Amino acid sequence: MICRMIRVGLLLAAIGAHPNLASAQDGPTDADAPHILILAPPTPSRPAMLMPLYVGNIALQAYDGYSTLRGVHEGVPETNPLVGGLASRPAAFWAMKAASAATSILLTERLWRQHHAKQAVVWMIITNGAMAAVAARNAANLTSVR
Repeated sequence: MICRMIRVGLLLAAIGAHPNLASAQDGPTDADAPHILILAPPTPSRPAMLMPLYVGNIALQAYDGYSTLRGVHEGVPETNPLVGGLASRPAAFWAMKAASAATSILLTERLWRQHHAKQAVVWMIITNGAMAAVAARNAANLTSVR
C-alpha cells in the first residue's frame, strides 16, 4: 500500500513537472490574454499664435519701459499715476514692467491649460493691442520733445 502511494505520488509529480501537461490544466497563459493599455489623454497643443504674442508682449513692455524712462529724463511728464512715482527709480520701474509682462503671460497660460485656447489668444491680442497703443503714444511724445 505504501509502495502504491509512492508510485501515485511520483506519477503526479512527473505529470505536474511536464510543461505541456501542466499548462493544459492551468488555462490560458499571459501570452494568450488580451492586453489593455491605459494611456494618459494627449496634452492639447498650444495654439501656434501664443509664442509670437508672448514675444511681442515682452518687446512692447520693454519699449514702453525704455520710452517712458527716456521721456521722463527729457522732461515729458508721466501721465500714468500708477507709474509716475516709479519713473524716478529705474530698478523698481523695470521690476514692475517685468511683473506686468509675466502676469499677462501667466494668465494666458492659465486660460490655455483650462482648455480656453481661443480666449487665451484673444486675451494676448487685446493685451498687445493696449501695449502697442501705449508704445505709439510714448513714441509720439518722444518725437515731440526733439
